[in-house]
Amino acid sequence: QQGELNSFLWTIRRDPPAYLFGTIHVPYTRVWDFIPDNSKAAFHASSSVFFELDLTDPYTISGLASCQMLPHGENLQDVLPRELYRRLKRHLDYIKLMLPHWMTPDQRGKGLYADYLFNAIAGNWERKRPVWVMLMVNSLTETDIRSRGVPVLDLYLAQEAERMKKRTGAVERVEEQCHPLNGLNFSQV
Repeated sequence: QQGELNSFLWTIRRDPPAYLFGTIHVPYTRVWDFIPDNSKAAFHASSSVFFELDLTDPYTISGLASCQMLPHGENLQDVLPRELYRRLKRHLDYIKLMLPHWMTPDQRGKGLYADYLFNAIAGNWERKRPVWVMLMVNSLTETDIRSRGVPVLDLYLAQEAERMKKRTGAVERVEEQCHPLNGLNFSQV
């Protein structure tokens, strides 16, 4: 059955070979069983692994967080239409109310609290740019909440690469991710 899976693994024929494999930003547990053996073997055989961004680097994480913010002094309430802002606030109030019911016993057993989780995902939402708020809201579903605490595929592979003492790096900088999204106008968002 593994042989029938499409790996989306590209091989660059050289000595040693190089590989290109596209990952997606979902918990690795959702997709790991569907990643073909040839892709896993290429990962294990590689001495260097480069990712879209270095998600293990604290500077990358802080850069991603700061790029999401509106310019100093602006709030989301200033840039969204009043009714849309009210609907968003009501929705986030609903999410905050439902979060304790969506969490798994395993998450609670690891000391993850609903208030902490809500603040980790939606904290400071009133200062974020609309495009980032939209992405945040899209991740505030029961299914996504239940998988919080499980690394996304990219991060899982980066952690595995570090554990295996592989050389790691990134092919993009935070600015290359942020500027295109921050450049979208309100109607595009």
